[in-house]
Parts: sequence; structure tokens; C-alpha cells
Amino acid sequence: MKILIPTVDYPPIEGGIATAAVQLSRELAALGHEVTVVAPASGEAGQRFDDLAQFDAGEPARILRFGGYGLGWGRLLPLLGTAWPETKDTDLILAINVAYGGVLGRLARLRRRKRYVAFAYAYEFLKFRRNPFLRALLNSIYARAETTVAISEFTRENLIKFGVAEHRITVALPGAAPAKPADAGRIAKLRARLGMHGDRFLLAAGRFIPRKGHLTLVEAMPRVLESCPNVDLVLAGRGPCREDCIARAHALGIEGHLFFPGYVEDEDLAALYQACTLFALPAGEDDDGQVEGFGLVFAEAHAYGKPVVAGRAGGAPDAVHHGETGLLVPPKDRARLAKALITLLDDPAYARKLGEQGRKRVETELNWRAFTKRVLEAVQ
Repeated sequence: MKILIPTVDYPPIEGGIATAAVQLSRELAALGHEVTVVAPASGEAGQRFDDLAQFDAGEPARILRFGGYGLGWGRLLPLLGTAWPETKDTDLILAINVAYGGVLGRLARLRRRKRYVAFAYAYEFLKFRRNPFLRALLNSIYARAETTVAISEFTRENLIKFGVAEHRITVALPGAAPAKPADAGRIAKLRARLGMHGDRFLLAAGRFIPRKGHLTLVEAMPRVLESCPNVDLVLAGRGPCREDCIARAHALGIEGHLFFPGYVEDEDLAALYQACTLFALPAGEDDDGQVEGFGLVFAEAHAYGKPVVAGRAGGAPDAVHHGETGLLVPPKDRARLAKALITLLDDPAYARKLGEQGRKRVETELNWRAFTKRVLEAVQ
């Protein structure tokens, strides 16, 4: 089958949707499909990507790049200009972004009778629930798709509230790629480079934005350190509230136990996942209603056999089964978060049990091959 994936989120752009897009393209190609991806040639503010041609050449899909990513909503036009000729011979369009690829899919169905699948994460449609025009536009795209793939039960429930017929929704949980074991030498060098001295460490990875809960995690650490004084916390990633978290760590006097390495290369992130004691990110909902539709980092931590402490919000309960693969806590509740972290640190056997059960979920359910097959089954 010839499959077209038009998307405004694709590596080297970072984020969960970009990860889903590239992993889906790889799995489809591995299953024998002919895949073409239409993706941005630059990032925000005209940011150029290094080694873009080398990255594209290493992918099993054919990749076509378009300019104009920094145009905001206007990026739809260069995407359409690049992707439209490809729709002529395609069998199926996977609309990774409903407001971009979804528009292309709708036009291709109208003009060329092409089939398309819409994807839904949560915030990308929830932010328009009070805008009658845009809500109607998105619902018209959802209604004419072969199916709309919701990445969690939370997303499915909110799609129904948004106006999408229940029978036109397919739930497909995303997941993680197989773990990439790191050797002890890389882990030792990484710990030395960061200046870590504790015998155990907690890991948080993700973009530093308020709803992710980094600040709550920092503010929970004094209580954790009272009980477990030889524990460090590594907060990997970049984003607008990173400096606030660093300043708060200094104000609390715990800066010697907290490490902020910024952007971490894939190999080093794999080493951090492998070496950490547990993963924690108490993400919640912001004032605009933005929330995690699933939480790929939770599945990634599970792939390395790590227990997870997450915020009970959005689609996190689908990614982390409370008491089975990790613990869920109310977002912004520092006391409950600290208690959950101390519980796992004080009971290594329990932590290992949760981590191993998380690993089994990734092997059997929360992985990209299972996700891709579920998408294809929905359009057979």
C-alpha cells in the first residue's frame, strides 16, 4: 500500500507528535508499505536543522521537505503545495495533525476520493471547543475520515464530547521503541560530566513548560532528601520554565542534588533511563486546558524497566497503571508526590516489580509495532 504522511511535526523537530510520526513511518515501511513523508525543512523562527539530508537518507520512508514552518497557520499552504501532487497515487493518507494533514485529507477525499485517517491527541482539538467555526471545521474532517485514532481513553471521551461519533473512533495506545542498553562506561562518564554524587537518582525528561510539573517535582525534593539524603534528581530537557526551576532549587538549598543538563542526545538519554532508579513527571492541566494526551516518556521509562510516578491527569492513567506499573498522584500536590517517591525509594523490591510489569506492557502492548497494526486494522 502507498501511504502518505503529511505532518508539521517530524524530526529533527522535538515532541511527542514528532516521535509518533517518525515511528509510525518506520513501522509501516518495515511492514512492507511504500511510505512518503511530507515534513518541515526548518523549525520555529527559521531554525535550520543540521545534517537534515543525512537524517532523511537514513530513514526507510521517502521524505519530502517543505519550507515556511515559521508562518504559523500559514504553514498549511507550503505543506499543501508539497503534498498535494503526492495524493494522486497514494492509497491512504495519515493525517498526523488534524489542522494540517486533516485539511489535505479532506480535500483529497473530495477531489480524488482518497481515504484518510485522522489522529487525535487532546489539546489540538480541545482548544477549539468554544470556537464554533473551527470546531465545525475539525468535526467535518473527523466525520469523513476512515477513522479517528485516539491515543488514550481520555482522548476518546473528549472527542465524543467534541462531537465525533463514538463508532468513528479507534483507540490505539502509542508506546516506546525497544530499549537501547548503554554500557557502564557511558553511564559513568555521563554521571561524572553532570557532577552527580548520589548513589541513586530520579529522572524527569520533557519540555520545561508549567503543566509538565517540573516545578512541583523540584519543590517535593526537600521532603524526599530528608528521608533519602543520597538521592539526586536529573531534569533533562529545555523550555521556558527551566530557569525558574533552577532558581527554585537554589532558593531551597538543594542545588547540589539537582542537575539540569538541557537537551540530551538520544544515546545519553538512553543511558539516563537505564541508570535511573525511577522516572517522575507529575504533569497536569494548565489554565488553557492543555494536558498530556498520553505521555510517551512514561512508556519510554517502562521500556527500560523503570517504575513511573506521574500526575493523574489526561491520558496518563492509560500510560501508567496505578499500583501496577507506577504510582499516580494529584498534579501540583508536593506532599503526595514526595510520599510516592519515598515509597519507591524505600522499597526497592516493590519498585522493581512495578518496573518489570511496565516493561512487560511495552513488550506486549505499548510499542510502535502494536500501535501501527492497530491503525491498519481500523482501515481494513
